Amino acid sequence: MTIRIALVAITVFLTAGSVRADDCPNDIPEDSGVRRAQAKKWFSKGQTASSEGDDVAALKAYQCSLRFVPHGFTSYNIAQIAERIGDLEVAIASYSQYLLLVPDAKDAQEVNDKVTALKERLARAKEKEKEIIVAAPAGAAEPPPAEGETGQPKPAKTPVAEPAKPVESLNEEPSPTNYRMVAWIVYGGAGVALLGGVITNFMARSKMDTCRSKWAQDPVHNRSAAESACSDAKPLAYTSYVLFGLSAAAAVVGTVLVLRPTESSEVSMNLMPEGGLSLGWGGKF
Repeated sequence: MTIRIALVAITVFLTAGSVRADDCPNDIPEDSGVRRAQAKKWFSKGQTASSEGDDVAALKAYQCSLRFVPHGFTSYNIAQIAERIGDLEVAIASYSQYLLLVPDAKDAQEVNDKVTALKERLARAKEKEKEIIVAAPAGAAEPPPAEGETGQPKPAKTPVAEPAKPVESLNEEPSPTNYRMVAWIVYGGAGVALLGGVITNFMARSKMDTCRSKWAQDPVHNRSAAESACSDAKPLAYTSYVLFGLSAAAAVVGTVLVLRPTESSEVSMNLMPEGGLSLGWGGKF
């Protein structure tokens, strides 16, 4: 919950910084599919503007995409553009949000170092502004707005309408390595199920042999014992069939995960309250 609140707070800060209300829709739709479609649309606009060298337009488009779906790639792009044009506050906040959205990022240490360096630069810049204000004579006009290192002014910051309620965060897509790890876990479950099926099937066959043996020896006097052995064999046999089926299904799922890991797929494993393991697989943006 703390991370979710932090993500929402950073998102509101970023979007309030540069996206104009008449450029980006104010209303965030309830439907997650519509939100993702809007996020893709504005992300594409940001890519186009960035390729054309229009950093201001690209920044606004990426920030609009972030309002619909907080995504690690989007935050990282915002941070890079903000750093390039000299908006250190937005760059720091965006890099920090990227680390929250992608906690297992391979470049986490590099980004943390970059955030530390940016904070030091921002502190020095603010200290220099204070020195200029103190040194300015009485009645002098206020100094012009600070510019980025490239000399390009920072985008005008205008307020936007109150943000919609928080939307779900979107983490990085699982890598093929993660899929294979899950596959080996599934294979292990398949092996356990197969072993259990063999054991219970062997026990069922043993009970049935006892049943037939007693019946063949003396159907009259051994009838009760034979029927008891046959009754004990049935649940064991059914259990073995179920375990064989689970083993086969798990083997198929594991093979699919090993052979066809895709960037648009998602695997989830959950412990069921009554015991056991559930496996889910689906696609996402």
